[in-house]
Order: sequence, then structure tokens, then C-alpha cells
Amino acid sequence: MAYTMCSGVLRQGDVVNYVAISESPAKVRRELERSLPNLGELEGNKKLLIYDWHTWMTGKKSDERFSVDSLSVGKLSSDALLSSAALTEYSPTYDLAVADNVSTMLKWNDERAFMQWFDRLIARLRPMKGVRVYGFVKGFHSESFYANIETLADGIIELTLRERNDELQSAIRIKSFKGIPHTTKWRTLKVNSMGQANLVD
Repeated sequence: MAYTMCSGVLRQGDVVNYVAISESPAKVRRELERSLPNLGELEGNKKLLIYDWHTWMTGKKSDERFSVDSLSVGKLSSDALLSSAALTEYSPTYDLAVADNVSTMLKWNDERAFMQWFDRLIARLRPMKGVRVYGFVKGFHSESFYANIETLADGIIELTLRERNDELQSAIRIKSFKGIPHTTKWRTLKVNSMGQANLVD
């Protein structure tokens, strides 16, 4: 779903930031190149900026322009992050920013410390233009954690796997969207040969 959103925005000529947490930057590029053969050009023109929050977990040093060496909020302090060139120079230009799996950070942080850090981050980013999408895994955290996240978000989109006719299908729905009328009906998703997710019902 994240790759589909990013591809669509990039094809429109807008600016995308992809924070690679659960997947490596190399995997992100391979997936995006399936529908964007000019990906190298887009990166060169700063239409796509990839932040590497993944490599440090492998014990290796990142070769990416933007990377971190820890996902602990004690080390990844909000002040240091928010004063970095990655945020102050580029974040105001993003039309879409995606963090693929923020739940990964909870392996190195307790929920309270993470929420304090995340609250500050969202407060600083909210005045900037564009849409920011943060992926969380349901069932990984406490119910109070999800409630806190939902109060911060302008919209909540849920993805799930469901069984139909003895097959597992991917499904999506809008759970909430502040100030905008919307349906909460589950819709089936299917990924095509280009790696793009499409609604099929």
C-alpha cells in the first residue's frame, strides 16, 4: 500500500519522503522501480528522499545520505532529529511522507517514552504542508497506545487479511477521517504484477 501511494504521488511530480524501517532502502527502491523505471532520476532531482532507519538493526553502517544509528528515543532525541538538515531543510517540501512500520521502534522503547517523543514530533511537523502516513501493527501495543495515536491522527486507515471462499484476501477501510464524511466499509485489495495495490470491490 505504501509503495502504491508513493508511486502515485511521484508520478504527479510531487515530493515523497520514505522512511524505511522494516525494509531496507534497497528493497524500497526495487519495489518502487517496478512501476517507476525513472526512480534514479527522481532521487537525483530530490523528488524522492529515502531515510534509512533499517540498516543499523543489521549491525552494518548505512551508506544512505539520511540514516540513524539507533531507534531508541533516548538516543534518537527529538531535539537532535528536529534540528537536523533532514527535517529542517526537506520536510517542509514533502507532499507525502511515509514511515512504513513505526511499531518496530517499540522493540527498543517503552510506550510512554515513545509517545512523548512522537507527540513532540507530530506537533513540530503538523504546520508543514503535505500528508504524513505512519504505519502501526495492530495487536502489538496496548489499547491505550492505539487510542493515543488515533487522537493525534486526522485519519485512520486499517489494513487486514480476511478469509473468503477458503482464501486469504487483503482488505482496507477508512476507520475515521476528521471533518470528512466517509464510508467505513471494508474493500478488497489486490496487488498487480507491478506491485501496485488496487481496489477490486
